[in-house]
Amino acid sequence: MGRPTRPKKLAEYTLLGALVCLGSPVPAQAWGPAAHVLINRAACTTLPEPLRQFFMRHQAFIGEHSVDPDTVLTEQQGEAERIRHWFTLNELDRFPFREIPRNYREALTKYGRERLERAGQLPWRIAELYRELVEAMRASDWKRVPLVAAHLGHYVAEGHQPLHTTTNHDGQLTGNEGIRKRFEDEMIRRHLAEYQDLAAFTQPAKRAVDPSAFIFEFLIDSHVWVDNLLRADTLARQGVSDFGDAYYAALHLFAGRLAKLSMAQAATDIGSLWYSAWIEAGRPRLP
Repeated sequence: MGRPTRPKKLAEYTLLGALVCLGSPVPAQAWGPAAHVLINRAACTTLPEPLRQFFMRHQAFIGEHSVDPDTVLTEQQGEAERIRHWFTLNELDRFPFREIPRNYREALTKYGRERLERAGQLPWRIAELYRELVEAMRASDWKRVPLVAAHLGHYVAEGHQPLHTTTNHDGQLTGNEGIRKRFEDEMIRRHLAEYQDLAAFTQPAKRAVDPSAFIFEFLIDSHVWVDNLLRADTLARQGVSDFGDAYYAALHLFAGRLAKLSMAQAATDIGSLWYSAWIEAGRPRLP
């Protein structure tokens, strides 16, 4: 409950059609720096007024600092930071993952610290930053808001990269080793011009009444696409001898639409959490 209405399911747009045309079986089913910047910038465009005007004034800053968790924060905090960037749902439960407690303390009691840290801390890091954003807005700390919003956007985007939700995070269990970097970074950098219109694929931000449920829902939605992404990599590798131009052209053909709409959904969900934080803060007057 509390999740904003999503746009049409990715299945209506993505590589499913391409796979069917090739006669291949369709399984059920973190972004690089360039993708994070595009996602955070697009998120600013999803907001209603008066938030939109404020966030658009800070759009460049929010985009630039979207990469901080992968750079300065990781350098400062090491492993404590790295485990905040993923959440391997199938480490803890089977789809549809109803048995995973949404509350951190309950999850800690159920699984123990070692297992929970192995699964990752992503949903609770998002929830933590959401609370920080609410408090910053409630205090009218408008100098702090853009930085907290930028960092929150980073982690929400991580949750929309399917491979950040599975134990098979780099295709190492299925013969797709290295797919994470190839998909989230190199493929997008090689076709960056085709992702510049990301905002055109977003939906307007809406209130998330229950932020915790909202976070887990988009993580589960993202996990659904793991097998399709791995299949796209397998198909792209057929008939090529290396990961060169031919491979990336094929990978983009099969998985580029999935990447773009996952990024656009991330931007919509980021905007929804920003908007929800402002409402929960009491709709404070913006500068």
